[in-house]
Amino acid sequence: MTVELSAEIEAKIRERAAASGQDVEAFVQQAVAEKLADADSQPSRPSLNHQEWQEKLRAFIDLHPVVTHFVDDSRESIYAGRGE
Repeated sequence: MTVELSAEIEAKIRERAAASGQDVEAFVQQAVAEKLADADSQPSRPSLNHQEWQEKLRAFIDLHPVVTHFVDDSRESIYAGRGE
C-alpha cells in the first residue's frame, strides 16, 4: 500500500517514530492499528446533521399524545397490588 503524505505530516511521523524508538513502518502500523481499535470500540455517531436530528426527534415526540389530565405516577400507584 502506498499513501501520499504532505512533507509536514511525513516529518512529524519520522520525528515521533524516532522518539519512540521505532522505524517509520512499525510506527505507522501501530498508529493505524490503534486508530482502528478506537473506532471499533466507540459507538458510531449518527449521520444526521443537527436539523435532521431535530426533525426526527420532533416526529417521535408527535407520536405520543399530550396528557392534559392528572396522572398519578407515585411509587405507590405504580406498584399497588404487587406485594410491596
